[in-house]
Amino acid sequence: MFWGVVALLVLELVYIAMLATGGLAWLLNRLIPDTRLGWSKATSVVPGRIHLENFFLHNFAQGGGDWRIELDRAEVNVSLHALFLQRFETESLEVHGIKARIHSVSTEPEQDPARPQAEGAEKEEPGGWRIRLREVRVHDVHAFIWNQARLTGMQEVQGGLDVQPGKRIVLEDIRLRLGPGELFLMEDAIARVERGEASARLEARYRGTEGIDLIAGLTGGRLQVSATVPAVSSLQHLVPRFEGLSPEGGAGRVEVDLHVKDGRLAPGTVIRGQGEPFTLPVGPLRLHAPWNLLADVHTREDGEDRLGLKFTMGPVRMEGGKAPGQVLETPEVRLLMGAKSPRLGEALPDVHMSLSAARSNPVELRMLNGWLGPSFQVESGQAFVKASSRANPEDGGGEGHLNVDTQGFRARWSGARITGRLLLDVDAHKLAFNQERVTLHGSRMLLRGVAVHTEKDSERDWDGTLVFPEATLGLSSPPSFRGRFTGSFSNAAPLVALLTQQGAFPHFFSPLLRAENLQISGGVTLGKDGAVFDTLRAKAEGLEVRGQARSVNGATSALLLVKLGILSVGVEVVPGDTNIHLVLPERWYTRRTGEVLP
Repeated sequence: MFWGVVALLVLELVYIAMLATGGLAWLLNRLIPDTRLGWSKATSVVPGRIHLENFFLHNFAQGGGDWRIELDRAEVNVSLHALFLQRFETESLEVHGIKARIHSVSTEPEQDPARPQAEGAEKEEPGGWRIRLREVRVHDVHAFIWNQARLTGMQEVQGGLDVQPGKRIVLEDIRLRLGPGELFLMEDAIARVERGEASARLEARYRGTEGIDLIAGLTGGRLQVSATVPAVSSLQHLVPRFEGLSPEGGAGRVEVDLHVKDGRLAPGTVIRGQGEPFTLPVGPLRLHAPWNLLADVHTREDGEDRLGLKFTMGPVRMEGGKAPGQVLETPEVRLLMGAKSPRLGEALPDVHMSLSAARSNPVELRMLNGWLGPSFQVESGQAFVKASSRANPEDGGGEGHLNVDTQGFRARWSGARITGRLLLDVDAHKLAFNQERVTLHGSRMLLRGVAVHTEKDSERDWDGTLVFPEATLGLSSPPSFRGRFTGSFSNAAPLVALLTQQGAFPHFFSPLLRAENLQISGGVTLGKDGAVFDTLRAKAEGLEVRGQARSVNGATSALLLVKLGILSVGVEVVPGDTNIHLVLPERWYTRRTGEVLP
């Protein structure tokens, strides 16, 4: 009996000495593979009851991931008996001050330079030691870090930890309570957490040389959070493909209820948010709008879980540019996105997106006069704008359209009156902005029910289509437009009437030019002085025209080569006069324009 008591006393003294000198940490680190632990100070008065300061536990996965826990101070009830059974086991653990970090497994296993490895060892075999922490209660979590995300403000965490190096890691019945704190992503504060709670269970097993996948091991969990966002730009992290935009302002609130199963967002997940108006520069314009957000995860009929997101702006107000006082308003702009339910921490898979803008308020067409110059001036009319776009970024497919429709259009060109309806269809995928220009490549202009009235002619119900493979709207002062076009028209009558009105052709000559199914092409430049047309080509039944023309301050000049059947005529138009060249018109045209004829 006496010697038994002495043996226990000696064992206790050795145990206390190993705690105080770090000998126990050294021994455990030698015995437990893939794990390092240590402390700066450890004391024990009652056997098994340990007071630790600056304790850390660091576990390395063979696939390259790792996790680390750092404690300021802790009171631990350690089972001395379990140490003889190769188990570091606690009956309770009370922690004050903790920082936890998880680095997920990488797709390509790499040797972590910070991970110790025995010399010459190619593969560590799972050890027999086990770390089991029961009845863990944590107060004051400094930070929880998962890859590039960092969360502060956790007030209390409860649960248990079971680590079998080389075999599995289990987090048992984790429950946590969130208080005031912040959520950071890549060091940017994206939300201020007001309150929240969470629960989770993790059971991750090692997969041979691939290591351990902590995310896949998250078998179940739920996070409920109420938070504010300092600006709408915080939400761009939900849709990384829009990170190139630079919105300003738009502070708001979000309510988050995330459900997780097997490392992925699960049905029941709902995110709601709304915010104040924000400003988004769009080239020379500025968009102003409040916002609303709704996202959820649902199960389709085929059993696949899908994430759906709807981001709504409205009412939307767009202003700026070179037309002071002009404001474009639309009731709503809506972004819809669908994707497969994502694995936590990874990019959204199989993304489909659509963007739509409701029909805008009317915009006065007279604002275009600054680009058109004095030769062609809009007298009245309004335009309405709407937009739609859809895309599947992974496949590179999709389409987008910006549509402009007019009502009550009326304009004058050198004394002639033009009325009708214009529809502009802009290829949104090719639409580009900056402070100096707007690129409109691929745009189409449809002319419907056009009528031209001159002093001597009146043409009605004329239709045509212009396509602009290249088109650029200059926004600097003075504004300008440059484009290359092709087109098809029902006939040439309105164009002939306009040219006749301006003296380009004698009136008796115009009936010969009224051809059907007119096809045209060329280049156009519009500016403050007027319009310039170059490399003009027109072809119809029995008619071919090529040339160049200029309309400056209402006066027209042109060099044209007109072919009527087998007859060719050269036409030179100067302000107030027209010259017809019947002798060797092709040679005359080449000499005047420098254009080599085929």
